Amino acid sequence: MQRIDVEGVREAWVLHRGALGDSVLTWPVLRHLVKSGVATTFVADLAKAELASACVGVRAVDAESQAMLALWRQGGTVEGQPNAGLVLDYEHGASQARDAKVKRMFPRARVMPMAQARGGDALRAFVEAHPLARAEAGGAEDGAIVLHVGAGSDAKRWAMANWCELHERLCEDGAGVVAIAGEVERERFTRTDAGFFQRMSGRWIDTLAELREVVSGARAFIGNDSGPMHLAAQMGVATLAVFGATDAREWGPVGPRVRVVGSAKRWPGVDEVAKAAGGLMG
Repeated sequence: MQRIDVEGVREAWVLHRGALGDSVLTWPVLRHLVKSGVATTFVADLAKAELASACVGVRAVDAESQAMLALWRQGGTVEGQPNAGLVLDYEHGASQARDAKVKRMFPRARVMPMAQARGGDALRAFVEAHPLARAEAGGAEDGAIVLHVGAGSDAKRWAMANWCELHERLCEDGAGVVAIAGEVERERFTRTDAGFFQRMSGRWIDTLAELREVVSGARAFIGNDSGPMHLAAQMGVATLAVFGATDAREWGPVGPRVRVVGSAKRWPGVDEVAKAAGGLMG
């Protein structure tokens, strides 16, 4: 990731569209700007922009607003933002016409094309180079352990039978445990998966505001490689990420209290995850 120099910058805009995980992976950049005293506007899908506003302190702007859609519309008139000194553009290169309009919208700004936000080694290196980007510890010591059993694709999901066994073990240890899943899983779960989720008294999460509430009150978060996993890590909650299909060196969570089990070619067993969870919370 690029080094971001904010010397002399009073106002910055960050333009980003993407899934929850991709959006949350921009937070260290946003945090660096905000904590450097830069008035920062985050343009994203409204729910994600509002989530970043609540957690990082940026000003939220809906990417679907008329002013921002003008960047994409042929012949659309852009509304100038002459006070902006820096624009971080994660959508740069999608259209030459759009890129030209970005320069017209921000006539005095230095526009930095940004590569796709990533986790793992690249994000850790960015945080090391920009100390203000670090997330602070969060969560609640007396909260429940949250198990997020979903993922953006089925390939990244640990087996539901494993989640169910882990849930039972944690409950037997006397811990409060809440299993959650989102709208994607509501549509994709097989009948067997749904049965395991019901055995865990699973809770469906329908909005990002609800997800934030559940995660912020968690003692610990255990989940697959997913957006909620990155959210928990960036909210400072003790986070255990279960990998088996993707590379944690590229997509692992970054935060003050994170641990990874498994690898791109090996799913961990229940014993390994349970032991790592105990060490994380120990």
